[in-house]
Amino acid sequence: MNAVNQSTAPQLKPFQDDGRPRPKVSIIMPAYNRADFMRNSATMILQQTLTDLELIISDDHSTDHTPQVAAELARLDPRVRYHRPSVKGGINTVVNEGISLSRGHYIQLCHDHDIYLPTLTEKLAEVMNRNPSVVFVHPGRQGCDHLGNPLPQAYFVCGYPEVSPGLVWRRKMLSRLASPVTGLSMIRRTALEQVGLFDPEFGACSDIDMWLRLCAIGDVGYVNELLLFVRGREPGHAYGGVNWQILHQVIKAHRKHLPLHYQGLAYLYWKMRREIGIDTSLLIDFLNSFRHRRWNDVKSGRNYLRENGVFLSKIAGRIL
Repeated sequence: MNAVNQSTAPQLKPFQDDGRPRPKVSIIMPAYNRADFMRNSATMILQQTLTDLELIISDDHSTDHTPQVAAELARLDPRVRYHRPSVKGGINTVVNEGISLSRGHYIQLCHDHDIYLPTLTEKLAEVMNRNPSVVFVHPGRQGCDHLGNPLPQAYFVCGYPEVSPGLVWRRKMLSRLASPVTGLSMIRRTALEQVGLFDPEFGACSDIDMWLRLCAIGDVGYVNELLLFVRGREPGHAYGGVNWQILHQVIKAHRKHLPLHYQGLAYLYWKMRREIGIDTSLLIDFLNSFRHRRWNDVKSGRNYLRENGVFLSKIAGRIL
């Protein structure tokens, strides 16, 4: 059974052509309580050199002035739509509902606080246009702090080919926990209709499961240019430091897809290697929490590792 058939993700219905013109790209922007950042990020999207787009702001029941900012953006530019789900459901709900409302041939994900260079959407769409076998394409990127200052140690323009076979890329992703693919990528809509939407089972890391599922059905595109800055979390943000639940979701995605990529003795070999790698990563994160005196991370890590550690990491959770 392949990764597509094993997915528990909601399905995306095939697009029903109603005769109206379709935009080339639908940009889905999940939003939550970052109204001022969102205004800036949305403005960067609306100023992209590729203008044949729609921007769907999907709001997870913000309690700040996000609805007012979105309404202002929609009044000024008819390409903007604002959506608020009937119930607050988290990142996967707002993204999936935004995609279900979209009309574009390509679906691009853009967060409500990152910094987008003007040619981002155009460069991604060009790779899709040139390569019909590509099911998703991701760009070069750089991290920045919450104020927008670039971080030299977080520069990821990696020299990958414009097109790589999906199964080669899946093997690359399964070789390490840190994902080489940014969540801010572009997906061919017909590919989503085949594999389904983002799977809530993987929480905030559902994008990793998505890339691995897409790798099973087509090729992977890359733009070897710096096209966006991923903004760091604000001080005190819930995802600052080590988030053990997110690590757990990443590990769960790897354990799901490893037996779908390898079989027989090869699977046993790579499972052993992957578990050693997971154990080492968990142990290093736990020890770094001590080193940087992040005592809340130490406490939560100790509880997590006692239950979910592999070997050395489990021992560390019990004795430290």
